[in-house]
Formats: sequence, C-alpha cells, structure tokens
Amino acid sequence: MFELAEKHTSVTLTCRTDKDKITWRREDANSIVNILQSDFEILSGRDLTVIDLQEDLTGNYTCWSDTGLEDYTYLLLDKSKEATAFKINCTAETFSCTQNIKCAWTSDEFTAFRLRNTRDNGDWVTQSVDGVFFLPHSTNSYSEESERLLITGEAVSTCCYMKTDYSFYLRDIVKPADPSISICTIKNEGRDEQIIELEVKPPSTWPQPHSFFPLKHEIEYEIRHNGELKTKEWEEGSKVKVQGSITKLRVHCRDLLLLSQWSEWSKWKNVN
Repeated sequence: MFELAEKHTSVTLTCRTDKDKITWRREDANSIVNILQSDFEILSGRDLTVIDLQEDLTGNYTCWSDTGLEDYTYLLLDKSKEATAFKINCTAETFSCTQNIKCAWTSDEFTAFRLRNTRDNGDWVTQSVDGVFFLPHSTNSYSEESERLLITGEAVSTCCYMKTDYSFYLRDIVKPADPSISICTIKNEGRDEQIIELEVKPPSTWPQPHSFFPLKHEIEYEIRHNGELKTKEWEEGSKVKVQGSITKLRVHCRDLLLLSQWSEWSKWKNVN
C-alpha cells in the first residue's frame, strides 16, 4: 500500500492487523530503524503519525508483532504542486489519429514515469527505450478541433511522487516529419551559374489530400565558391527553382494555414 502526503504535513499510518502489541519500523534505501524518535507519535498500537513530513522520513513503514510482519505502507512525499518545473513536451507529425502523439518527460529527481491520454480515457503508457512516450488519440483531422487533449503524467522515485496534467489542442503541437527532396534538372547557365529544379515530397505521415493540408517549404543551400548559406521559402506546389553555383542543399516544412512548428531539416543532398 502507498500513502502520499505533502511536505510539512502530518500523516497517520494504520497497521491492518488484529494484534495489540505492535512494533513499527521504517525502511529506506540505507537502513531499517525501529521508530522511537520524536518525529513520530504512536497513537495506539496500530496507528502511527509521522509529524512534519520531510524527504528523509519517507520509505517503507512496516509493523511487526511477536509472530512476524503484519503489514506495510510505503510513504512518499507528494511533490505534485511543484510539477510546473517538470513540463511534458509533446509533438505530433500529423493531424491524423493514425499516428501517435510523441511526448518526452524526464527529470533527474524521478526514476519512473508514465503518461496517459486522459481525454480519450487511454491506458497508461511507459517510456520506450529512448525515453519517449507514444500516445494514441482519437482526433479527427477532417473536422474542427473543439476539445483539448489532456495528458496526465505520474512520476515516482524511492522518496517522492508527482502528478501533473498537460492540456493542449493537437493543432498547437503539430511538427511535420522532414520531407524528402529530389533534384529534377540541373541547367548550366555559365561557368558559375546553374538553375536547379527541385521536387519536394511531403512526409509520408502527412494527411491527404495534400491540397487540403498545404505545406510551406524552406530550402537552405550552400554557395560553392564561398560556403555562404542562403535560404528560400515557397508556399505553392512541390517544385521550386534555385539559381547559383550550389554544393549542397536541404529542406524543411511546416503547415501553411496553422503555422505549425517547422519540421527537422532533411539530410544534406549534394549537388553534382
């Protein structure tokens, strides 16, 4: 059994037994001690009050009779009111519910984390190997989003517990995957001049039809003779022309209408 209490409060633990003569012990990561000191008040043989709870008073409280262990309660310090310092960060590659929301939530103070989509009554999800959570959702990409998502998080360590909520519209966390780029034609206009026509394809996870979910693109390219980096943005169509003697280029995208976050840059593509 777990018991939560905030710092500087007093909490009463009860030993669930019919024995009258009880000895209380507290176990933490370093020791097991019989409870006799002034931090506690034994109300009766089966009730123990921890006074002015501090982090060093957390741990596993066990009660013993002459015949052995009777019961235990693990007492944790509830730090939920400090949760604003540990923000959950979420992104979504698309508006479609076919793709999960990707969330990150870490802290050096806690050792285990879990999240759930409370709005959709989702199951608890634990971290993947790389420390990321993938949360399913039921948002319809073809209708107006009227209800905010609510993500609930819980974190725990050997001494402490924390619960927090993060509420947002899916449209506010969309960050497309990086697009793919191909060089269609290279036309030489002179010794140091080229006209390069590029075709950029939307991310495979981006919803269709693409005309209904338009993207804005930005290309970054390196000038051959001096290494200068230049950029160019465009909003309509998948093809664009870039003029100059260019060694390499890359592209990223964002939702045109909702001004979402920019995607990550695609990998550099050499121009030969």
